[in-house]
Amino acid sequence: MKGNDILDNLELRSESVQDILTQPPHWMIRWGNTVIFIILILILIMSYIIKYPEFIPAPIIVTSQNPPEKLEARSNSKIEKILIKNHQPVTKDQVLMVMQSTANYKNVLELKKLIDSISPNQLSSFPLQQTSHFKLGELQGDYNSFAKAFQDEALFTRLQPYAPEKLAANQSISEYKVRIITLKQQKSLEQAKYELTKKNYQRSQELFNQGVIAQVEMENEKIKYLQAQQNLENITISLSQMDEGISNLNKTKSGAAINTEKDKITYSSQTLQLFEQLRKSLKQWEQNYLIISNTEGLVSFQQFFGENQFVKTGDVILSILPRNKENLAGRMSVPAINSGKIVSGEKVLIKLDNYRYQEYGIVEGKVQNISLAPDDKGNYYVNVILPKGLKTSYNKTLPFDKELRGNAEIVTQDLRLIERFFYQIRKLLGYQS
Repeated sequence: MKGNDILDNLELRSESVQDILTQPPHWMIRWGNTVIFIILILILIMSYIIKYPEFIPAPIIVTSQNPPEKLEARSNSKIEKILIKNHQPVTKDQVLMVMQSTANYKNVLELKKLIDSISPNQLSSFPLQQTSHFKLGELQGDYNSFAKAFQDEALFTRLQPYAPEKLAANQSISEYKVRIITLKQQKSLEQAKYELTKKNYQRSQELFNQGVIAQVEMENEKIKYLQAQQNLENITISLSQMDEGISNLNKTKSGAAINTEKDKITYSSQTLQLFEQLRKSLKQWEQNYLIISNTEGLVSFQQFFGENQFVKTGDVILSILPRNKENLAGRMSVPAINSGKIVSGEKVLIKLDNYRYQEYGIVEGKVQNISLAPDDKGNYYVNVILPKGLKTSYNKTLPFDKELRGNAEIVTQDLRLIERFFYQIRKLLGYQS
């Protein structure tokens, strides 16, 4: 009985299963695998199309290739005179501001102009009378030293202290030459007289030997001969002494000329040395008390400044924006993290603080180069070029009249999503290859 019940149940269940199996399946069951496969294909396609870049953020300063010049106060002092106005065009080497000192800055600037206009070989034309009344404060000592040396040289040139010695030597030489001419004429006469007395003495000696004349007559002729000989020798000695005197006088002249040239060089070198010292002191005074532009451009005050206002050493007073603003560049300070991925040519997305990117758009740049070594804070300097200038992603060109600051993102690896998915597999394959 129990066995028959089991068989009946099996038959019933088989019929139920048979009913289910004989019904056609639902469409989701029929097309489910196909739909899943299509979705996977779409995901793969989208992951190939969509790129997912990696960014390295860092602050950026956009400026011209010739960055603005920042002029700082070099001493703790008050502003004595402001010679320019804000946003005024200035030229190179123009004096913009004068800091307070013990000197009259107008006198110092006039003296500087004079010194710059005089070359060392034109030093003798320095207008000392024009500058003698200048109030030069810290420069007064150096100026007085130069003025004294200049006056000493001018006095030496005018008085020529060795000229009388040279003139006296020339006069003595002239006198010696006249006396020599006279002595030479006298010597000719004495020479003739000597020859004559010599013949008379020889003749009287022969006559004495023949017994014609007495010994006294012969001795008288001998005395005349010896006197003539002595006179001739005295004249020769005098001529020799005069030649020696002329030689000594020539030595005196040479010594005077040497001393003249030596003192002239001494005075000249001392004047030139003190002139250059004054020029150096002027340069130092200029660095301490003058604010001078080193480039041509537009001047901009960093803050409001007025005359008699106190400034401290290192305070940035003025900025000069160069007129040539066509070539712009960015300067980034990037931390060491992921800095090894930065290479030339990578895209840089710049968001400027001066112009909100939500309204004006993003400026695009490219990495030009990166420093080889970090700074003392461990950051690397990255130079960025702007191929399109300040044209933004909203097709707006931003004006540039000063430094622009903002934040930038370096796109180091602009990878597709599928490349991200298989990044580890790709690395393993790369290692194996």
